[in-house]
Amino acid sequence: MRYENGKAFPETVLRSITEAFGDRGQPSVMTTSKQLSDLEYEEVMAFSGKTWDAVTFDMVEQYADAVFWFTPEAFCYYLPGFLVAGLQADRRDSNAYDALIGMLDRSAEPGYWDEFFLERWPVLSADEVDAVALWMRWFEGEEPAVYFPNTFERVQETLALLKQKRTGP
Repeated sequence: MRYENGKAFPETVLRSITEAFGDRGQPSVMTTSKQLSDLEYEEVMAFSGKTWDAVTFDMVEQYADAVFWFTPEAFCYYLPGFLVAGLQADRRDSNAYDALIGMLDRSAEPGYWDEFFLERWPVLSADEVDAVALWMRWFEGEEPAVYFPNTFERVQETLALLKQKRTGP
């Protein structure tokens, strides 16, 4: 991986994400929640039928909460689109990114991980986890002081645990 002053180069991150998530198929079901408001449902359905590489930063910004209402299959499929959209627009100012970082900023004890997390993040392949980790390094390099101290350390520890679970000790 190419780094400069500890920061990942955007083109390296983009290539990593594209290669890692390239074989994922589109989800057959976008959401299973029966409790979404009409607005929440519209947010999720804004992605329906789109490939992950068609996701724009405008969509990420406008439909940021969709990450919470996607099925696990849709979450894993559209995750690279959310990441790439911010990378290509050189933007990190979306609630979607706060949500993703918040999801990964958790205890290093997997026994404390909640059902929502366990249905989504452990489904990623080791290569996909590596791509997310690299994107997080890029994000941290661009926004090092936006979150509480040690946030990105916990995020990377969580990603390392996820990868370890995929590949074994």
